[in-house]
Amino acid sequence: MTNEQMIEAILDKMNIINRGAIKAEEYNQADATAVKEIYDYVMGRASLSLSEVDGIVEELGQLT
Repeated sequence: MTNEQMIEAILDKMNIINRGAIKAEEYNQADATAVKEIYDYVMGRASLSLSEVDGIVEELGQLT
């Protein structure tokens, strides 16, 4: 799975509607290990709190 595919899956799971702020194609050069760790965390959760979503979005912002 590519970084872009993992980012898309993360955004889907978090129900992010405004995708203009996080563009999956911008993560092609990001650290694949970091993206995978976030992906595994998000996919392993049944649901996410607002604070978790905020934290994840912040972490994703630091990867680009």
